[in-house]
Amino acid sequence: MEKCTICSKSFPEATLRKMVQIIDRKAYLNRTCPSCQTIVANNPSYYYLVESKSQRADKN
Repeated sequence: MEKCTICSKSFPEATLRKMVQIIDRKAYLNRTCPSCQTIVANNPSYYYLVESKSQRADKN
C-alpha cells in the first residue's frame, strides 16, 4: 500500500499513477490516486511519467 501525494490516503500501488510536478525548474515525483488525477490533469505543472519498456522488464 502506498499513499497518494495529494490526499494522503492509502491505495494499492497498481492504482496510483506516477506523475512529475515541475515547480521553479525542479521536478518532483508524485503518486496520485484515481480521484486526485482529475484535479491534477487540469494543472499544467503536472505531467504523466511514462516508463520505458526496459524499466518495466527489469521489474518483472
